[in-house]
Amino acid sequence: MRSTLFRLFPLLLMTAVLACGSEEEEPEQESLDASPLPVTADVARRDTLFQVIESTGRIASSRTQTLTAQIQGEVVQAPGREGEAVSSGDVLFRIASGEAAAALSEAQSAYRSAETVYEFELENYQGELTDQVRRTLRRTTGLEDAAAALARARTQYGNAAVRAGFDGVVSEVEVRPGVTVYPGTRLGRIVDPENLEVHLDLDERQLAKCEVGQRAYVTVPSLNDTTLVGSVKSVSPTVDPDLRAGRVVIELAGIGELRPGATANTEIVTDVHPQALVVPQDAVLVRDDRNMVFVVEGGKAKWQYVTTGPSGRGLVSIEEGLEEGDQVITSGHYSLAHEAPVAVVN
Repeated sequence: MRSTLFRLFPLLLMTAVLACGSEEEEPEQESLDASPLPVTADVARRDTLFQVIESTGRIASSRTQTLTAQIQGEVVQAPGREGEAVSSGDVLFRIASGEAAAALSEAQSAYRSAETVYEFELENYQGELTDQVRRTLRRTTGLEDAAAALARARTQYGNAAVRAGFDGVVSEVEVRPGVTVYPGTRLGRIVDPENLEVHLDLDERQLAKCEVGQRAYVTVPSLNDTTLVGSVKSVSPTVDPDLRAGRVVIELAGIGELRPGATANTEIVTDVHPQALVVPQDAVLVRDDRNMVFVVEGGKAKWQYVTTGPSGRGLVSIEEGLEEGDQVITSGHYSLAHEAPVAVVN
């Protein structure tokens, strides 16, 4: 029995060695292709390119009226709240002034007295009553001076009522009933919400490119970036020597909820290039101090140098390096390499 085991041992040992060798053998690794990178892309196309001057300004009303007191007295009437709609001629503030009322009554009495004397002189005049004679009698009887005094008194009394000069809304109320005011005291202000404009301060180089009538695009952040179209209304003929800037006013139609004082991001069109080959500004990168884009071809990003031209409103014109219809990458391309696999996920 023992001799039989000794004869089988070499065979068992060889079988074990072969089994161990087959377990240590590693399977062959499969090669894996790189996953395509997600990008967005747009197509080079022919379109009208607008060169613009970009700036930020403020919405303002083209018509405002600052209301001030013309006489001394106590305020007895004032608008109830800011934002109240008013019509032209409405009395917004009323000032009680016993002095103005007394002066008016005195002037009316003096006028009636002078008028009585004048009528008496007319009835008893011996001669022809020419226009010159009538003018002379008006002066000599004091009627002319009395009429002037009455007009002044009426104006002073009328100044107790401060009226709106146009249809608009109350934007400020500085005083309330019961407050004593004096000539020149600021009472409030009204604005016209229907006729609005944008006020910009541009540096002297930008100012030189602006002309009355140029188209302007106005984006209002407070209205969810709503964009309105206006036109340049006026360009300052002078430059502020301290700021080295001048005022440009853009005329703008009013829309609901657009308020004076709101921020306005503006683009004034200074030149127009029809049928330019354009791509989004975001597509153009700078590598080695040269402009370039990535073109999508066969699922891969191809590095392409380009010569750019005028730009504006988010677009840039391409003078060399692209053809109409080429698909260019607009995002996800800052770290791309030439021939990198990409997947457009617009």
